[in-house]
Amino acid sequence: MFLGQEHKVRFDYFFKRDGTHQMDVERQAMFYIFAGNGELMDKLDFFYDFSERMIRIEGFDEVCLSSSAKSLVELGFNLYNNYPCGTVVDLFGNLDEKNRRLALNAIKLRFKMEEHDLLTCK
Repeated sequence: MFLGQEHKVRFDYFFKRDGTHQMDVERQAMFYIFAGNGELMDKLDFFYDFSERMIRIEGFDEVCLSSSAKSLVELGFNLYNNYPCGTVVDLFGNLDEKNRRLALNAIKLRFKMEEHDLLTCK
């Protein structure tokens, strides 16, 4: 499911730093997105307060992001706590193939979907 070794290492780091519970799929999905995008990997502190364990919406005003990275942050926030974001077309329209895979995998993680579930309509 991870896009590479660096993605897994970064995800594990975020997961441990936060003390995320194994069942907290909301945070896992958000951290999965941040860990898998090169532009966002080092910017998580702008968007998540580890001491308060909550998202920081003001991060959008503190850092400059590409439209692709902004869409991924919005999706991560939406998967975390239903933060209002654009439509699926709005979000995915800004993503290249790698980031589309990242977004889809985060959605699968959040909703505990397996590959075979998609094929069997479970």
